[in-house]
Amino acid sequence: MEPQLIQTLLNDPSEVCVSIYMPTFRWGREVQQNEIRYRNLMNDATTLLGIDEVCRPQDREAILKHLEAFRDDKKHDAWRHPSAGLALFVTPDSMTVHQMGCTMTEQVHVGERFYLRPLLPALHGDGRFVLIAVSQNHVRLFDGSADGLEERVPAELPENLKDALNIDDYGATIQHFSYAQGGDVSTMYHGQGAGDDHKQDILQFFHRMDDPLTHFLEGRNDPLVFAGVEYLYPIFKEAISYRHLLPDSVHGNFDDASLDKLHEKAWEVVLPHFQQECDRAISNYHDAYGQNRATSDLETILRASEVGAVESLLIREDTAIWGHLDRDGHVQDDGVPSEISHDLLDDAAVETLKNGGDVFVVREADFPEEECSAVARLRFEVASPMD
Repeated sequence: MEPQLIQTLLNDPSEVCVSIYMPTFRWGREVQQNEIRYRNLMNDATTLLGIDEVCRPQDREAILKHLEAFRDDKKHDAWRHPSAGLALFVTPDSMTVHQMGCTMTEQVHVGERFYLRPLLPALHGDGRFVLIAVSQNHVRLFDGSADGLEERVPAELPENLKDALNIDDYGATIQHFSYAQGGDVSTMYHGQGAGDDHKQDILQFFHRMDDPLTHFLEGRNDPLVFAGVEYLYPIFKEAISYRHLLPDSVHGNFDDASLDKLHEKAWEVVLPHFQQECDRAISNYHDAYGQNRATSDLETILRASEVGAVESLLIREDTAIWGHLDRDGHVQDDGVPSEISHDLLDDAAVETLKNGGDVFVVREADFPEEECSAVARLRFEVASPMD
């Protein structure tokens, strides 16, 4: 998951770091374009690494060997089972390849640290989630994003209730109906193996899902969405240990539903979850104004991030400021990337994270200020360079 990846990359010391982001096709004839696009980006990296004084010749050679080895590794999952995007982080001593659940803008960066801006939305939900669709007849697991669903088949995950409990014709032995009690819907069971016995069987079924799910989700904090008939969800919640199971579920039987329909229903549940933390950060930024602990001045933000004064940094999505600081600490806007320019918003984000602050990428429609690309809530007041 990207938050862990970001922390790893922040701690990766190297004099030269190459960051490559590219969108990838997932199916159809277009998949063949993935390697062509990668070769083009390799050429761009080769050119950037060849600029005078960017790096030592032996470092350049080592980085290019990493890039070539990945290109030639046809068994790598990134080539065999592409996702929506691809991110590569290369130093003379290492290479990390990360498949992204969202589309990426094609770009190459060479510098003294990795360019992390495209990963920042993942800190507070980039739309990635996990969906498990359950009925007595089928269990299906998906990685989800704003773009759609991709089915996964973890080892040991039961395919259905009958196989998990070794019961024949289980569905014919039980019926249920719902009734209202105090505003809540409860379920009554009747038939062979009625009531509590049936619930215990389903509970056992879900317990047998727990270990495979835990293994599949290890190291991740993506929200898990349950899709199934309503009475199953409380039992599932009781059995599953994953801490990021969403309290709201998708109701219904989706055995015959299309992926598009299932994604539509899941996204209705997931989207408010992703928006909550960002809404709270925006509200906290407004509250900080009355305490002289909020700023929308980029120079102040950059200085504050370096000294650990930024508690939360809010960046407008799809915005970059390519520039540099002069000797007096004033921002010089270069307009486009150059040998001396940085994405100053990326610089502010990296320093904020290094010093224990938080970073949010905010949608254009929700950004709290109209005339700037970044705002910050401060831990303590910081004077601007002009003061």
